[in-house]
Amino acid sequence: MALDIFADHVTPAELTGYAREALADRPENALVLSELLPDTPVNDLQYRFNRGTDAGLISAANFRSYDAEPTFGKRDGFMRITGELPAIGQQYVLDEYSQLRLRNADQEVRDVLLRDTVRIVRSIDTRMEFARADALVNGSVTIADNGVMATVSFGRKSEHSVVPAGAAWSDLDDSVPIDDLQAWSDIYVDTNGTLPGQIWTSTRVMRLLCRNKQFLDSVYPNGTVNVGTVRPNNVNDVLSDFGLPALRIYDARAIDQLGVSRRYIADDKVLFLPPPGQKLGETTYGATLESQQPEYGLAGGQDLGGIVVGSFINKPTPIRVLTIGSAIGLPILGNPDLTLVADVA
Repeated sequence: MALDIFADHVTPAELTGYAREALADRPENALVLSELLPDTPVNDLQYRFNRGTDAGLISAANFRSYDAEPTFGKRDGFMRITGELPAIGQQYVLDEYSQLRLRNADQEVRDVLLRDTVRIVRSIDTRMEFARADALVNGSVTIADNGVMATVSFGRKSEHSVVPAGAAWSDLDDSVPIDDLQAWSDIYVDTNGTLPGQIWTSTRVMRLLCRNKQFLDSVYPNGTVNVGTVRPNNVNDVLSDFGLPALRIYDARAIDQLGVSRRYIADDKVLFLPPPGQKLGETTYGATLESQQPEYGLAGGQDLGGIVVGSFINKPTPIRVLTIGSAIGLPILGNPDLTLVADVA
């Protein structure tokens, strides 16, 4: 299918700029996992990260005698991991009938192309959000889309995937979530030398904790009040007493790449994270082949990395206009041991 750039109403450079502004201006409270793995454009088609860096606990030096050599430090073993960024994209069609209805009016056609550009950006970002969730929960990203099969493992310690020591938290009488959270916090500290800064979970898990016997006994000791539930702020007050951060509720969901409505993170998970602002990794967006074509009119350098969008006209009958968005990218969990996930219910 031969396609020509359709720049009568809006150029690829303008559409691309509009797309990237829309990506940066996400709706409030939507796609918040990008806070943890922010978008980073690179003029490349590969991802790179070190597995087994100097993050975490620091080894102490030795005192020495005067005139004696210092002892040699031991570097942590690490591997330089590289791979190709996978391609992702979406397109919308402005069909023959719609063009006739619009009568080629500049502003109306332009508005349609801009709206389609935003739809493309939101769809690509949604798929990346599912990949971010995969990285944070599983310590890896698995792709099984449209015949593309790949898994990228970031090498998180196996001890950072945990379950309750006793009963699952759905057992309100016999489970001990306060003990579990403290034990998992200890694992986190043993690895990283600091307490977790955030704990994310679902409304379902919070509701279980509000009815859990251990929390009830902590809030109302010695059976002073005969109640069947406590409030979420009571749960967080108890966690604070034990030096743990308040639970952040995360229930976001979307239509996945298979057309199924589902949560980004399953509702039986508890996710330990570092404090806001501490680098976990990034969502690397590389340079597509489209971005390097002169008709796109991009400036080069870092501008090449990221989503690119252009509109094209298919002139043989039926005459159609395609708005096509392309990117290559992947979330990269550069410091995987700063995450710990528990399957609790």
